[in-house]
Order: sequence, then C-alpha cells, then structure tokens
Amino acid sequence: MTRRHRKPARLSSRARRTLLGVAMLAVLAPVTGVALASAIGDVNQCRETVALEVAAAPEIAPVLREHAADWSSAARPSQGTCVSVTVTAIDSVSVAMAYANAAGLDLDVGDAQIQPVELPDVWIPESLLWPARLGGDLGGRLSDRIDPVAASPVGFGVDDAQLDAVFEGTPLDTVAVSLSDPRYDTASLALLMVAQEYGISLRNDADGVTPMSAAEVTAQRLAGNESGPTFVSPQPNVATFEYPYIAWSDDTGATKRGVEVFRSSLLTNAFTDRLTQYNLQVAGPYPAMPDVEVIERALADWRS
Repeated sequence: MTRRHRKPARLSSRARRTLLGVAMLAVLAPVTGVALASAIGDVNQCRETVALEVAAAPEIAPVLREHAADWSSAARPSQGTCVSVTVTAIDSVSVAMAYANAAGLDLDVGDAQIQPVELPDVWIPESLLWPARLGGDLGGRLSDRIDPVAASPVGFGVDDAQLDAVFEGTPLDTVAVSLSDPRYDTASLALLMVAQEYGISLRNDADGVTPMSAAEVTAQRLAGNESGPTFVSPQPNVATFEYPYIAWSDDTGATKRGVEVFRSSLLTNAFTDRLTQYNLQVAGPYPAMPDVEVIERALADWRS
C-alpha cells in the first residue's frame, strides 16, 4: 500500500510576521544594546566641567553650600557639562562695591568695612535693594532674570531683657531702634523705608532693638550664640528679604548652562526642604524691583 505524504501545514501570515520579528530581534538586540549604552554613556559623561563661584549673604550661604555639595555629586550632566559649585559667605556690601567699581558706578556705602572680592559667577545677596541701587541690571551687565531663591521677614532682634517691652506685633512708632548705617545695612534701610511709607518717625537709640531678618537671628544661634536675640515682627510689617539669584548677562556656552542648571536646582524640593532649619522660607512670587526714588529718600532722611 502506497503511503501518502502530507504537505507541511502552511503558517498563517500573522505567525510568519511573529517569527520574522523574533528573528530580527535576535539579530538586532546586540546592536540596539550597544546603541542604548552609548546614548546613556553620552548623557552621564562629563565632557567638560564648569566651576561656578557663588557669593552669598552669610545667613543663606550655609544652606546653599550644603545643597551645592549634594547636588554637584548627584546631578547628571547637562549637555555633557558637569557643574561644581563653590559658595562663599560674604557681606553683600563688599560684593556690591566690587560690581559698582567694575561698572564705574558711584555707590555710597558710608564707612562700611569692604572686603576684597573677585566678581563671582552668581551673587545671592539678601535683598533686591542691592541690585536696585546698582541700576537694576548694572547698565545691562546683569541678567534681567533675577529669581528669588528664598525669603526671610525683616523685623527686630530682641534681647531677653527687652522682650517684655517689644513683642510680636509691637507698633513700630513705640519702639526704640538701634539703626545701623542704611547705606550698607539693608535691614535698617528696609525699616526706614516702611517708616517713611507710613509717616512714622523712628526713635533711634543705641540701646534699642536691632533691625534684623529672621534668618540673621537664626544664623547667630546656629553659630553658637545660644543667648542671642529673638526675632520679633513689628506692625506695620517690614519688607521681606528675597535673596535674588543674580548672574551676568553675557554668560555663554558651558558657563551659561552651569548658571541655569544650578538656578533650577534651587527651585526643587532638594533645596527648599532644607530652608526651615535656617529660618528661611520658600521664595514667594517674583517680586518687583524696589523703587530707587524711595530708597534715595530714605537714605537722604538718614543723612540729614
């Protein structure tokens, strides 16, 4: 008896496509793996490193330094650029004078003790009062993007012996105040400006309370002065320090990328979650630049 041979069953078109796909995947997987690894390598590789120098008001410098150390070690490169950040605590008046000298501006800072300063890549003073006094953008030399990175209310540093007389919400016109020269002390300048706005004549007394921000008061305690002053806000409230992020307008290439990615890092929880331990607050809405005429009137009253 002759045996009949069956023809092999034909695969459906769907099955053929599946087998073809598996075969191609087997061939291309190693190539794809190499390409993917290469792409990841490009993202994670530092082709160049930018070293940013940041000058900051002393009360915010510690949290910036702490954040910068963690961020620099963990951040992925931006377009192949890695960023290292050095934060230097320095009084804002010294940095402001360095900017003014570089631009040929006349900035009256009284008898302030000026430290020698090399112009930084980024400046974070305590207040927008400083860039306002430098013409806003230093004649176009500073970036017009000046983001606040933190905030701190301004009021008084009150010693224990004064707390019975000066307390939260104390009317400003009832307080004896020990003003510093507002040409270099921004807390005193802010206080003079609010007094002028409300028609209040401040009682300037060397034994009075000291104009300070909440962050400055906390900085004293963190520095080991456990018997330091207590922060008190008067009524009306004094303006808040904004801690603006100030960079140069002519930054280009890797430096510009470094300035921008570090700025962006200060808007993340990795930075803002650290602020409270320094009695700093998350930055509020973008503030308006202070009115130079109001500043000058307050300074003129002081000089007179």
